[in-house]
Amino acid sequence: MKHHFSSRAASAKRSTIRELLKLTEQPDIISFGGGLPAPETFPHMELAKIAEKLLREESSNVLQYGTTEGSRTLRAEVGKWLAAQGISVSIHEQLVTTASQQGLDLICKAFFDPGDVVFCGLPTYLGAVQAFTLFQVTKIGVPLEDDGMDIDELESRIVVAQREGKKMKGIYTIPDFQNPSGITMSLEKRRQLLEVARAYDLLIFEDNPYGHLRFAGEPIPSIFSMDDEGRTIMLLTFSKVLSAGLRLAVMVARGDLMDVLVRVKQPTDLCTSKLTQMLAARYMQEYGLEKHLAAIRPIYREKKEAMIAALERHMPDEEGLHWTNPDGGLFVWVWLPEGIDTEEMLPRAIASKVAYVPGASSYVDGDGQNTMRLSFSLCTPDQIDEGIRRLAHVVTETIEARKIGARS
Repeated sequence: MKHHFSSRAASAKRSTIRELLKLTEQPDIISFGGGLPAPETFPHMELAKIAEKLLREESSNVLQYGTTEGSRTLRAEVGKWLAAQGISVSIHEQLVTTASQQGLDLICKAFFDPGDVVFCGLPTYLGAVQAFTLFQVTKIGVPLEDDGMDIDELESRIVVAQREGKKMKGIYTIPDFQNPSGITMSLEKRRQLLEVARAYDLLIFEDNPYGHLRFAGEPIPSIFSMDDEGRTIMLLTFSKVLSAGLRLAVMVARGDLMDVLVRVKQPTDLCTSKLTQMLAARYMQEYGLEKHLAAIRPIYREKKEAMIAALERHMPDEEGLHWTNPDGGLFVWVWLPEGIDTEEMLPRAIASKVAYVPGASSYVDGDGQNTMRLSFSLCTPDQIDEGIRRLAHVVTETIEARKIGARS
C-alpha cells in the first residue's frame, strides 16, 4: 500500500530518540537518552487538587471545546510571568499549542514552501530537523562555538544561498542550554543574530524550552525581548518547567506573524485541551510558577554536577575527548576522538546496560559521528556515576580497538 503514501509521509523517518526509548525500557539499563524531565519535579499533588476542583465545579467549561488561540486565563498568566522577566506581550500575541513540537509544525506550515531555506545549528534539535524534513525545507547548518552559533559563518552561508537563488525564510535557534549541546548563546551574539536577520529580512524562530532552568550564572535576555521589529517567534513550553504530560506550550509572536499561526492551527486541531490549559493556569495563580522553578533548579544542578564529576572521574584521558559544562537545561554534549562512531558504539553500550543518543542525527550536514548527547535529568546522582562508569569502559574499549586496528 506504500504507493498511496504522500511524498512527505514516504520521506518521514522515525525519531532516533523515540526509538531509543523503546530499547531502554528495561529496568537494568541506565539511560542518558531521552530528555525527560525529572519526575520528582512534577507538582502532582497540587495538580491533583486543582484537577479535582476543576472537574467538580467547572466541568461544563474545561471539558468543552475552546478557542484556537487558547484560554484567556492561561494567556493572561503567561503574560504576567513574562512581564516579570521584562517581556511585554498581550494575550493577543500568544498562541497556546499542544506542546512546542506542534509549534514547530505550525511554523513549517505557516512559513515554508518545499525548498525554502532555514538556517540552524550544527548540531540542532532532532525534533526540529524532523519537522523541517517532513515539510521538505532545505536545512543549512551553521557550526556552534562555545558561545553559540558562529555568526560570521552564518552570514557567509546566507550570502552563498542568496547567490544561488535560494528562497531563505529564517533562522532556527535554541539560545539557552541548547538541545542537544547545552551551549548558551552570548548576549553579543544574540544582538548580532538580530542584525543579520534584519539585513537579510529573515525570521528568527527562538525555541526556548530550557531558558528558565538556569541553575548557574546570570540570565541573558531572550532574542524576542530584544527584537523591536517583530521578526522573532518565541516558543515556550510547560513540559520542562511543570509537566511534560500536560503537552502544553505557548508561541509568542507579533502582528501578522501571529495571525497566520492562528490560521494554520485551526485546521490542525481546532484547539488545545482546555483541561490542561486550566490546570496550568490555576497552578500559576495558586502556587506560582517562579516559586516552583526555584524549587526544581537545585535538583537539576545536583544532577548536572554529578555527571560532570563522573565524566572527569571515569573517562579516559584522550586527545579530542571533551564535553560541555552547561549552566542549565538537561544535557551534556560529548565529543569523542575523530574516527569513533557513536552510532556503531551504541549496541556495545546497550549491552553494558547504559544508553545515550548518538549525535549524528542532530547534524543536518551528515557530520557528528563522533558525538553523543547525555541527559542527566532522569537519573539519580548514584545512577549517573555508575552509568558514566559503564559508558567510559565502552569508550575506552572502542578507542583502544581503533588504535589496534590502525597499527595492524
